[in-house]
Amino acid sequence: MYSVVAAAFFGVATASSLSSVCTTDYVTSVLPTSSDDIPSGITIDTSSVTASIYRNYSVSDATFWEDMTINFCEVSFAYNHQNADDRIVVQYWMPDPDSFANRFLATGGAAYTINNGSGGADMAGGVAFGAATGYTDGGFPHWGGTDFDDVVILGNGTANWPAIYNWGYRAIAEMTQIGKALTNNFFDVGTNTTKLYSYFIGCSEGGREAISQAQRAPELYDGIVAGAPAMRYAQQQVNHIAAPVQIQTMGHYPPSCVFETVINATINACDGMDGKVDGVVARSDLCFQNFDISTMLGKSYSCAEGSTTSLGLGYGKKRKRQSSSVTPAQNGTISAKDIAVIQDLLTGLKDSDGNLVYFPFQPTAGFGDTTVWDSTTESWTITSPNSNGEWVTKFLHWQNVTELDMTGVTNDDLKAWIVEGMTLYMDSLQTTLPDLTPFHSKGGRLLHFHGEADSSVPPTGSIHYHESVRKVLYPELSFSEGNEQLNDWYRFYLVPGAAHCAINAEQPNAGFPRDNFAHMIQWVEEDVVPTTINATVQSGANEGEVQKICTWPSRPYWKDNNTMICEENASSVSAMLWNLTAYVMPVY
Repeated sequence: MYSVVAAAFFGVATASSLSSVCTTDYVTSVLPTSSDDIPSGITIDTSSVTASIYRNYSVSDATFWEDMTINFCEVSFAYNHQNADDRIVVQYWMPDPDSFANRFLATGGAAYTINNGSGGADMAGGVAFGAATGYTDGGFPHWGGTDFDDVVILGNGTANWPAIYNWGYRAIAEMTQIGKALTNNFFDVGTNTTKLYSYFIGCSEGGREAISQAQRAPELYDGIVAGAPAMRYAQQQVNHIAAPVQIQTMGHYPPSCVFETVINATINACDGMDGKVDGVVARSDLCFQNFDISTMLGKSYSCAEGSTTSLGLGYGKKRKRQSSSVTPAQNGTISAKDIAVIQDLLTGLKDSDGNLVYFPFQPTAGFGDTTVWDSTTESWTITSPNSNGEWVTKFLHWQNVTELDMTGVTNDDLKAWIVEGMTLYMDSLQTTLPDLTPFHSKGGRLLHFHGEADSSVPPTGSIHYHESVRKVLYPELSFSEGNEQLNDWYRFYLVPGAAHCAINAEQPNAGFPRDNFAHMIQWVEEDVVPTTINATVQSGANEGEVQKICTWPSRPYWKDNNTMICEENASSVSAMLWNLTAYVMPVY
């Protein structure tokens, strides 16, 4: 999912005013038991119940939340499925009864983890808004690991399908259903109010989990916040190794300094296209249309000696990096072959017939893993992926190894792996069902956002899903009319300059959303439509500034360098829409 940048967590279990409810006896007495409250076939292990009080628990410098200090009761227990060899542990942070606001918040994970752990900022953030807040371990420790990729293969080399479905959507849905029932009992909600509002929030893997819940457990939620979802799983996982394979296919290996120089030049050239010069490219659509990379031909580049690190998994809190390598000092001029490679990367992964296999990153985002220096041959080469490659070795071919030999791998091989993954995981990990009618019909609200400079999950992939929902649900309406209907309950926001679920060192004056849960609460509980959402600048000269983010398909433009408007025009929209022509079947 995302990293909690420089987050500090402090908390000591104590016994204080929460003692009347934060005991194992009380929690055991309010555990849900009715078949109407918990999923069929589940048995809660009452002997596993724990309860601990935390007071003055502080979270600071979290990317997605303002600083906070909270009091809560940490509750955990295990359950299993009838006739199954599993054991799933759930944990809930219950607010002080005086601050409980009739809310439940489900949270998700990061990378290959299904939760952010007991110190996660999302858990604390939920409590700060008066929500009982929960997460699940997915049952993975029972199978001998903590991360999904630890347990996806059973000891006999076959797929661990219970773990796959738990990861895909089931474990979080169960945690939410059990958690809502527990919350009702714990706070005696039935005698105080007729409504317990239920929410989900997550980014990256957590964003995929958010979308999975809207698709596969719509009845459980009133509002869902999905950030940069890695939801088109088969494409997304392979796309992490697309850049080095595209470079290998082109047969030319630009030095790393070339990529760095081009990105910096692109940011400088496109900064003012949004009407404001502030170091933030808020209109990557205009940048794609109007900045010609070929103008960099013959430009000089120079980088000091340093080091590079493979991005590994490429996104998430637990980013699994492969290795570091020393790079020599680099000096030269950008060649026609360099330009050709960069232009290929900027237009996405294509098969040998030129059909688009997956979306590119936006021009100012970067290119993912590119080239590294081989000190043995004293030449530039591509990375050999570790946790990126394990998608192929483990998840497709059931080999308990992470290293993938990239020698001879082609664009067509990547396409074949994508199709294989789509076929294998269409009902579990390929989180792209476009018919959200059940979620919409029960009054659900979906707030979907994505950093425009994301170099891990292309933001145009989020736009593509939003478009898929629009076309499936409102096929008779025009683009404008369909989006107007969709915006009643599903809104998408491109966050200018933001990286993957994180602030962006390359564009430090760019804001990042910290108020999404507050926006969602107002939208669900007070019907205050988030026409724009807030994004807080968390570094750089403008730290603390709160910026406004437009609802797609409108984009920001500053008049006279200081007044922002949200404008919409057809050419800007078309620059963000890509047709995946490499597939026979629809890819939503």
